[in-house]
Amino acid sequence: MNSLNEDISKELAALTCRVLDHSLTNEEDVRLTEILSEYPELIEDYTNQIQVDAVLTAELYAAVPEGIDLEALEITDYPTVATEELATDPGRFVSLWQSVTVVSVVLLVGFALWLNAGWWDVKPVNQRAAIPEPVPVALQYVGMLLDTEDAVWEDEELGDDIAYGTRFAAGKKLWLKSGIGRIRFESGAGIVLEGPAQIELCSPLNAKLNYGKLAAYVPDEAQGFTVDTPKIQIVDQGTRFGTVVDPLGKAEVHVFEGEVDVKPQSAAKMLNLKASQAVLFSRQNELGAAIRLTPAKFADVPTLEQLTAAKSGFYPPVEAIPFDSEEPRNVYALIQMQTALPKGILAGEAFEYPATSLSGQTGGVGFSHEGWWADANFTRLVVPEQIMEWGELEAGPMVLQSRGHHHAYPALAHRIIRKLETPLADDFYFSILVNYEGLDENDFFALWFDDSPGGKGASHSRVPNFGLKEKQFFARFDVNQEGFFSGPVDGETFLLVGHVSKEDSSSFNRLDFWVNPVDDRSGQPDVVVKRATGAKLLNSIHSLGLRIGQYTEVTDSLCIDRLVIGDSYESVTQPSE
Repeated sequence: MNSLNEDISKELAALTCRVLDHSLTNEEDVRLTEILSEYPELIEDYTNQIQVDAVLTAELYAAVPEGIDLEALEITDYPTVATEELATDPGRFVSLWQSVTVVSVVLLVGFALWLNAGWWDVKPVNQRAAIPEPVPVALQYVGMLLDTEDAVWEDEELGDDIAYGTRFAAGKKLWLKSGIGRIRFESGAGIVLEGPAQIELCSPLNAKLNYGKLAAYVPDEAQGFTVDTPKIQIVDQGTRFGTVVDPLGKAEVHVFEGEVDVKPQSAAKMLNLKASQAVLFSRQNELGAAIRLTPAKFADVPTLEQLTAAKSGFYPPVEAIPFDSEEPRNVYALIQMQTALPKGILAGEAFEYPATSLSGQTGGVGFSHEGWWADANFTRLVVPEQIMEWGELEAGPMVLQSRGHHHAYPALAHRIIRKLETPLADDFYFSILVNYEGLDENDFFALWFDDSPGGKGASHSRVPNFGLKEKQFFARFDVNQEGFFSGPVDGETFLLVGHVSKEDSSSFNRLDFWVNPVDDRSGQPDVVVKRATGAKLLNSIHSLGLRIGQYTEVTDSLCIDRLVIGDSYESVTQPSE
């Protein structure tokens, strides 16, 4: 630990003591909040100290005999032990002899009772106690993890990446260091947790949020679902609500639909909050003060379809959602196949396989031997009614078709992912043909480039992304660093070209993007985005993938073909020979 962190830890310890003895000033309160915000790794130490103090206090009060009020006791209430020197006079020896006589009589009486009871003739027996066989205790599961978004957990048993569908027993404590996690309770209630956060899953109808951000959807069957915080208790009455709790116990409650009852620890009565109301509870105002309702502060709660699908005890759903039935024509289409990939490229994929599933396919150029990961429920290799083309660029006889997002499935709708054979450490270009059907304001897809394929809960939202958002083509490093260009036309094929480069940097920091470029426009991109604070620092690219937005209708169709990566603009825009 460096000297700065050591000084901060000492300052935090001193402020924690002030909190525990209720002597924290307003200025110290502000400073405590600053430390915990700037050094989130100290939050656990702080909350552990608060919890230990609470446990010790509770045990102390539990050990006090009934009728004794610790708060009312004063120093003078305790008995005083008086000391007195014994005088050495003749009476002292008489008193001593009397004491010895009394003790002897007591011993004789006790011995006589022992003889009369017949204890002396009882035969010794083996005193080994029979040890009962342990009875296995069935775990009571109270919740299940539905999905995550860039979640990093701190869990000795489950690690930092908890699998979807993991079930949690009563009393399970979860620490979400960052990101988002959605959980379904056995009662039917669903919550979304945003880190840093610490929560205990107490029962199907109860959770304890020590700190963090939580939003809940509570259907009628789970009415009465309760969230306890260090300072308040929130009892749902059939609603959607959110709460934000900081490590000091300060809490916000926002009611989006229905109503909740809130019981502050310091108040005798509950406060009833209805839809569109929000209240802040703090040390300065323990009974609550009205604040502005801010739904945008909270992530999306689990969908009703997710909660219904998880009732089976398994998640995500295992059954496939079939495409419209049609006769496979892939084998026939490939009889006269001529690859759509140009020569001299770094990597490329024309999606030309005799199968209908891309999952596990190892073809293409410049990709890892491990093959493609693809979501078989939502992707397929298909022969289109019309070959995709733009200008002189013509795709092959097959395309990869992806569908939109089904609300019973995890929010992050990854469709395909694959590793590269050789990482891209220098500037590179790419191109891809796309065709979208079912276009509206909510649609989203993105081709991303990252240094790792990540897990199912990795959004890849802080790395180079190119695609469609809000009916416009876009390029971005993250949601705060993005550029837009005119959008697609429903059902038409577009050529997207991108350049990912290192501009006077050891990491990729510039994106150039072209939509349907004509002739040589390498120096005239439609969109330029430069990386700023917040995006991930990438020195090399190891993987790429495609994902669909969570609000994209499942009936939408995205077809892609002729994915090409090269070291120049010309290499990715030239037709195949």
